[in-house]
Amino acid sequence: MSKSRELQKRVEGGPLQIALLDEIAERLLAIQKYLEESRPEGITEPIEPVLVTDEYRVVRALKPWFSVIIINDGPDDVFVIVNSDRSYDPHRVPVNEVYNIDMKRGIIRDVVLWCEKDKKASVRIVGVR
Repeated sequence: MSKSRELQKRVEGGPLQIALLDEIAERLLAIQKYLEESRPEGITEPIEPVLVTDEYRVVRALKPWFSVIIINDGPDDVFVIVNSDRSYDPHRVPVNEVYNIDMKRGIIRDVVLWCEKDKKASVRIVGVR
């Protein structure tokens, strides 16, 4: 085989190395962003007691919460759904009970609360971000 044909078959390593390093940098930035989202700030956001009736009551987080604590002071049971854009089954929180949801990441955007017809309850909410 002639030297000119051998040179035509070779590919320069420089552009391929640059493309590989660029791909590695993008993936490292994605990992860094994920880790930053997974680190809580350690800030608690207590919400003033909320009066819940048979109408849906939505409590929104200022910044996404990692966990939320819902305390039902009664006099009736409360139903809760975390993140209203998801179709979860509601969780019943009996009177004088505490419901704690920990998602391990800052993904809790809101909490939906309601009671059965003609019932009401006072609820305390504490979000942690």
